[in-house]
Amino acid sequence: MNQQMDIKYPGIFRDEGTYWGVRFPDVPAAQTFGASVQKAADNAANALAVALFEQPIPPASDPQYWRLASNEFVVWITMSNATFGPGDTAPTPMH
Repeated sequence: MNQQMDIKYPGIFRDEGTYWGVRFPDVPAAQTFGASVQKAADNAANALAVALFEQPIPPASDPQYWRLASNEFVVWITMSNATFGPGDTAPTPMH
């Protein structure tokens, strides 16, 4: 049974000096980076799609109580109308 849903996770963006790193505490396999915040956000949606393909969808944490370094901030990354289910070739991120 295919199911379409919006998937949203908080990602921690970190200024690494020459690039922006992104990690998702709720989806450790979804780590990526980009030369700018926008590129990192685009890559983050794709990293989520790959990490969550044919995997159970974990609940998203509330980042309100996370301790962040001074060079970090949180962005919610959303994949809209992602289709997950047997026979799908890949979830399609919409960012």
